[in-house]
Amino acid sequence: MIAKVLVQVSHKNVDKTFDYLVPPNLEALVKVGKRVVVPFGHQQLEGFVLELSKELKREDLKEILSVVDEEVILKEELLTLGKTMQEETLSTLISCYQVMLPKALKARYGSSVGKKKKVFYRLGEKREEKLSPSAKKILECFLTQEFVAKEELDKVSPNSVKTLEKKGIIVRIEQEVYRYQREIKTTPIYPLTEEQQSVVEEVWKHQNESETFLLHGVTGSGKTEVYMELIAKVLSIGKNAIVLVPEISLTPQIINRFQNRFGENIAIMHSGLSDGERYDEWRKIARGEVRIVIGARSAIFAPLDHLGLIVMDEVHSDTYKQENNPKYSALQIASHRSEFHKCPLLLGSATPSLELYARAKKGVFHLLELPHRVNQKPMPEVSVVDMAEEIRKGNFHFSEKLVEEMKLRLERKEQTILLLNRRGYSSFV
Repeated sequence: MIAKVLVQVSHKNVDKTFDYLVPPNLEALVKVGKRVVVPFGHQQLEGFVLELSKELKREDLKEILSVVDEEVILKEELLTLGKTMQEETLSTLISCYQVMLPKALKARYGSSVGKKKKVFYRLGEKREEKLSPSAKKILECFLTQEFVAKEELDKVSPNSVKTLEKKGIIVRIEQEVYRYQREIKTTPIYPLTEEQQSVVEEVWKHQNESETFLLHGVTGSGKTEVYMELIAKVLSIGKNAIVLVPEISLTPQIINRFQNRFGENIAIMHSGLSDGERYDEWRKIARGEVRIVIGARSAIFAPLDHLGLIVMDEVHSDTYKQENNPKYSALQIASHRSEFHKCPLLLGSATPSLELYARAKKGVFHLLELPHRVNQKPMPEVSVVDMAEEIRKGNFHFSEKLVEEMKLRLERKEQTILLLNRRGYSSFV
């Protein structure tokens, strides 16, 4: 068997697959989408297997040295998506695949991120009458629970634990645990307003279609409640969902709301996590242990099957575009995944870009609107001041109105926040 392998060199001259023989002892392990170690020139490199063929053995080919992964990490959808990205971004194919994966799963020979394991003990089959007081105390821990953590037994006597293990009275078990732990609280589900319900129904009409919706909702109109209601419907029919937010700073707020509603059924993916935490969250998703993925730009590559909805909150944000190669747009990738899974793509924004708004107005997207705040809360009062007029009056830095309002807040013992433009635009400020 011959494997076509894409090696970890990101250079246009090496942006192609190379043929390698699959040795008989690895034939059962080598699969399309797995990483393998191969000889490349005078070095050893990792690469992704992109094709397998049952050609006759060729003497001129080198053999694959080893297989890195137990499971396939690049499924058929992501392999196809990488090739589409390569064409659209004019990047190398290997860079497109690398950006889809957490550091622990990238093709990088010699680097690895381990799995975190916790040690437990259970009772073995051997018994002994003559035991020390500390050993008896350790065995008492098993009266109320079948598995006891090593830390708990070590508090009694680490030496007795080792002795009991050697004698086979207790048996050591290693269990994999995830690093990223979070507290789950439950809160009541609030009923939707008529406007929100109307939006949900309109999107749900197209539940099995690759349709794009622009949800133009003012701040405080309850867009997040709409997302959660639609995701609840998606989960009820056995499908999964991805929710993108533009910045890590926004992620905790939306994560808390989703966890309150959906509990442990969520994986988090953003650059604020450690390499180990991202690796764990990725494996949760790939194993099908969670149904919802929330994260920043890179979460669009989450290896979820059976997608029923993709949500991009604050879709106008520039952070959805990657500035380094491959220079992809998360919106474009979301659109491709929507087409693949035949599921709706919902774009939410209080201030959509002119480009997106024009598409929605022309009927390229479906335009949905939430013009009112929940509970009829009034919109904040906004004043626009012409600083050219103020400069004529001699007010070069702050307008009269701003100074008056700031003085008033200080008298009331209230607070004021001033947001500046980029200093480059107003250097005198």
